[in-house]
Amino acid sequence: MRLDDQKNGSPVSNRVDIHHIQLEEGTTINGDDKCRVYTYNEALELVGLGRFHTLLLFICGFCLMSVINETLNMGFIISAAECDLGLSFSDKGILNGAAFCGVVLSSHLWGFLSDTWGRRKVLVLATSCSLAFSVLSTFSMNVWMLIVTRFCVGFFISGNAATSYAYLAEFHTDKSRASHVSWAAMFMAFGMIYLPLLAWCIIPLDAQLDLKLLGARYGLWRLYLLLTSMNAVLILCGITFLPESPKFLLIGKQQDQVLEILARMYRWNQRKPERTFPVKSIALDAIDSAFAEEMQRKSSAGLRYVWDQTVPLFRRPLVGNTARASFLMFGLFAASSGLFMWMPDILNVYINYKDESITICQVVDIIHRNRTAPDVLAEVDNCSVNIDGTIFMITTVMGVLFLLCYILNGAIINRVGKKLLLNIWYVACGLAGIGALWTSDFYLTLLVIVVFLAVGCLGSVLSAISVDLFPTNYRAMALCLILMTGRLGAMVGSNVVAFLLTYNCDLIFVLLGGLLLVCAVIGTTLPGK
Repeated sequence: MRLDDQKNGSPVSNRVDIHHIQLEEGTTINGDDKCRVYTYNEALELVGLGRFHTLLLFICGFCLMSVINETLNMGFIISAAECDLGLSFSDKGILNGAAFCGVVLSSHLWGFLSDTWGRRKVLVLATSCSLAFSVLSTFSMNVWMLIVTRFCVGFFISGNAATSYAYLAEFHTDKSRASHVSWAAMFMAFGMIYLPLLAWCIIPLDAQLDLKLLGARYGLWRLYLLLTSMNAVLILCGITFLPESPKFLLIGKQQDQVLEILARMYRWNQRKPERTFPVKSIALDAIDSAFAEEMQRKSSAGLRYVWDQTVPLFRRPLVGNTARASFLMFGLFAASSGLFMWMPDILNVYINYKDESITICQVVDIIHRNRTAPDVLAEVDNCSVNIDGTIFMITTVMGVLFLLCYILNGAIINRVGKKLLLNIWYVACGLAGIGALWTSDFYLTLLVIVVFLAVGCLGSVLSAISVDLFPTNYRAMALCLILMTGRLGAMVGSNVVAFLLTYNCDLIFVLLGGLLLVCAVIGTTLPGK
C-alpha cells in the first residue's frame, strides 16, 4: 500500500507489493524468487533422493568393500600359495599383515589429501593405484615380491577408507545422511561374504586345472587375487558418472560449478530439465562456514595441520579418552582380524578331523608334524596342499552371521545403550575365546570361534562412542587415529598368531581372549552411557 494514495483520498488497496525484503547474511526474496540465496542443505532438499543417490551409495559401498577385499583376501589363499612360494608360518603372518601395514602408514596422508585436494580425486587415484598393484601381485615370483605389492595395495586402498564416508555424506541432507552411511557400511559385511564364496568357486579347482602363463604355472590363487580386486573396475566406471563433492567445491568458493552439479543431480532424481532447477544462488550456512574456515586453515598449514590436530589428543584433558578408545580399537582388531585371517588355513586341516574329539590346538600340532622344515623352500612338483571347499562355505556362513550382528547392533543400540552394548560384547567374545581351548567337538568349536570373531562387528559401536569423546574440532583426527590404531592391531595380531602357532597355540586364545576381557574393564571407564 502506497502512502500517496492515502493523501489523495483515493481508495485504499488491500494488495501489498513486496518488492524486496532483506534476509540474514545477504539472502533476498523477490517476487519471482530468482534472487534468493539458498543454503547448501536447502538446495539438497530440492534435489531430493533418487537415481543419483542410488549410484552414489553403490560406488561408495564398493569403495568400502574394496578395503575389506584387499586386506582380508590373503587369508583365503595362503594355504593354496604355500607350495608355489614355499611359505612358512612367519611368511604367512607377514603376508596377512602387509596390507594392514600399508593402511596404517598412509591413513593420515589420505585424510589430509581428501580435505585439501578433493574427495573424488583421492578415490580415483587410490582405486587406480591399488588395482594396479593388486594385478601386479598376482605375478609375484617369490614371497617378498608378494609382500611388497600387498603392502602397496594397502597403502593406496587406505584412501578409499579415509574418503568414502565423507564423499557420501556430503551429497546428503541431515535427514538422509545417517541412514545412507549405515547402508554403505554394510557393504563391508558383504565383502566378508563375497571373499569366501569366490574362494569356494575357484581355489578348490587348482588340483584339476593346470593353468600356464608365459610358460610358468599360474595357480588359481593368483586368479582369485585378481578377481577380488575387480570391484575396483566397477568403482572407476561408476565414478566417471559422479562429480566432485559439491560441498567441497563450495568451501573452495566455486559456486558456479556447484550449481551445475546440483542441477545435474536434480535432473537425475526428479527427471526434469536442468534449467528448471530453482536454485540460482547458493551459500554455506553458519555451521558449514565454520567448517570451511577450518578446511582453509588446513590447506594453508599443509602437513603442519596434521601435527597441530594430533598433538592435543595426547595432552590433557583428551589424552585419557584417546588412550582408552585407541586401546579398545586395537584389541578389537587384534582379536578379530588377527585370528580370522588364519581360520581358512587351520580349518583346511581341522575339517578332516571333524568326527573326532580333538581341540583346535591339537590340529595345529598335526599341521606342524605334517609340514617340512619352514626354512626349506618347497618345490611345486614335490608339494601339494588339498583345499577342501567346505572351509569356504563355513567362512561364508561366518560372514552372514557377522552381517546379522551388524543389523542386531543397529536395532538394539538405542535401547541397550552404546557403552553397555560394547562391554557385553567384549565380555561374551573374551570368554568365548578362552573357552575355545577346552572344546573338542568340531561344531561346538566353530560356534565358539564365531562368537569370538564377532567382536569385529563392534567397530561401528566403538566409533559411535568415540565421536562423543572429543570436541568437534578434533573429532575427525581422533577417529582417524583410533581407526589407524585398530588396523595396527590387526597387523600385530596376525603376526602374534603366526608366532604362537609355531610355538604355543594355547597362548593365542589366552592372550586374545584375555585382551578382550581387559577391554571390557577399560570400557566401563568410558564416559557416557
